[in-house]
Amino acid sequence: IYTRCIKHHISQSFILRARVLKLYRHALKIAHRAPPQFRGELKQSIRQEMEKNSECKDKQKIRYLISEGLERIKQLDEMLDMQGH
Repeated sequence: IYTRCIKHHISQSFILRARVLKLYRHALKIAHRAPPQFRGELKQSIRQEMEKNSECKDKQKIRYLISEGLERIKQLDEMLDMQGH
């Protein structure tokens, strides 16, 4: 039973890590659509936000941060669409 719990914990950690990396790549992809004069600053901001939370080990907080990140990316995507980018 103990081994099963450890395997479950490791697989959950792996899945969360994969979701975080996917979120990061998606954010950078959306940022690339921004006007050139804002692109670098936007990418830097995304990176800083990810680094700020990189030491978080609380799975519930990580899930919340992923959800928050997805919402922020959606808003950025919609804003860029409205601006024709």
